[in-house]
Amino acid sequence: MATVQNRSRYIVTVPRHPELERRFPYFRLKDVKAYLEELRAKKLKPSVTQATDVIQVRVRNKGYADQITTFGSTEEADAFIKTVEAEKSRGLFRDYTAARTVTTAELIHRYIRDECPKLKGGDNYAVILRAMVADSNHELAQRIAARQREQIELGYMVTKIGANRTPMVGLEWLNKPITDVTAVEIEDFIADRLEEVVPSTVCRQLDLLRAVYTVATKTWGYYLDRFPLDGVRRPAFFDERNRRLEGDEEIRLLDAARHEDQLRSIELRVQELLQPARADAAAQASKYGAKKVIKEAREAVSPEALRSYVLVPTLETLVQFQLATAGRRGETLGLCWDRVNFEKQTAHLHKTKNGRPRDLSLRLDLMELMERLPRSSDLVFDISDRELRNAWKRMCESAHIQDLRLHDLRHESISRAAESGLFPTVLDLQAFSGHRDLRSLSRYTHMMPTAIAKRLDAAEAARLAAMTHNGRSRLKHTDLMFLGVEEVGPTTSATTLQPVATNVIAVNFRSAA
Repeated sequence: MATVQNRSRYIVTVPRHPELERRFPYFRLKDVKAYLEELRAKKLKPSVTQATDVIQVRVRNKGYADQITTFGSTEEADAFIKTVEAEKSRGLFRDYTAARTVTTAELIHRYIRDECPKLKGGDNYAVILRAMVADSNHELAQRIAARQREQIELGYMVTKIGANRTPMVGLEWLNKPITDVTAVEIEDFIADRLEEVVPSTVCRQLDLLRAVYTVATKTWGYYLDRFPLDGVRRPAFFDERNRRLEGDEEIRLLDAARHEDQLRSIELRVQELLQPARADAAAQASKYGAKKVIKEAREAVSPEALRSYVLVPTLETLVQFQLATAGRRGETLGLCWDRVNFEKQTAHLHKTKNGRPRDLSLRLDLMELMERLPRSSDLVFDISDRELRNAWKRMCESAHIQDLRLHDLRHESISRAAESGLFPTVLDLQAFSGHRDLRSLSRYTHMMPTAIAKRLDAAEAARLAAMTHNGRSRLKHTDLMFLGVEEVGPTTSATTLQPVATNVIAVNFRSAA
């Protein structure tokens, strides 16, 4: 059973006197009557109407709590009642009122608290979502404005900015009930955002919003007649990379990695020799005195470090590891020694991007490089992600290689495996790459056109070889019939074929003439 109540304001108007118009809340009916009597006492002819922009619907179902919600028009209210009654006739009961009382920002906070800890990369998702909620309230923009005022008024800034990014605009709809969010508002945000970032960044934010709305509607019980992102047009983009190592780039990259390993090994030795000096530096009265002690000690131990350092081929081995195994950067950096089995030639990845463990296959030459690495840490590659990024940048600059990312080595490795022909089926290649989705695998497989051309050459050579036998052209049965000869054995030369019914052929030739 559903009851409808108009809770819109009463509007009192007087012809030719717009200044006397008054609006009253629906529960102030006595005030309306009093104002009407006041106007009539002045010999005026007022009229009163009630708007239809606040329509309350109460749905009662035995055994369930009442659903009470408000709509902006009678049409919306009628549509809601019809939906509820249709579901009731099928034995369903859904509470549509909860969605009208919760905002997207509230859902995001719950998603960060309940869902992000379960996800690989959930910390990064939480950072993006928190930034969106903060910018929906203009928090970052307000801090930037406060710092600008402080610079003018005080000559220095006091307020901490708390972020290193440009504030996002057009996110005010995050603070509206999710039932009131429109596709136009989201597309306005997309248009504003595209002026600051690339389309792929915007699409990742939309994917996060879709994840929030999906959990809210399918798990948390916020039922909607229309999904908030329905009708939203995502920006088109193409971000697939097909960067492959060309020419002698691999040689130059490995040379740069060896040079970087040498510098890194020398620095590690310097840090070992500086340990006694650090105690003296800590005893200095000021930080300037401590820096002076460390500087003088570094100059003193540098010659000894050059003589006694032990080369640790961390980066060279890491590059070779990526090219040989097609591992992801995070998987490689997180690999521990206790998960490497030199007898079985495998490296076990307990936690991967897709959530499924898998084993990497290790070549003998790769294992020889790995055995040269020290066991001073549980990690095979004892290098931080930040240190690796900086080293990779220096390596590419030293090798004069442009537009090459560490992840491109994974592309290179998978593409080489596909070109090798050693993986007869797609499933074999999928086991090597660790992809769960074949569509994702296709993005990483970029075969060189030259390799494809060589395969075509080999296929054509095989086809031609199948048509010859002992250096003699092998003719098909249909070809023999066309020539008007009897079918012969495989050892018969084409020059020994005996014509049959040559007079027919001659007639045909004369007819054609």
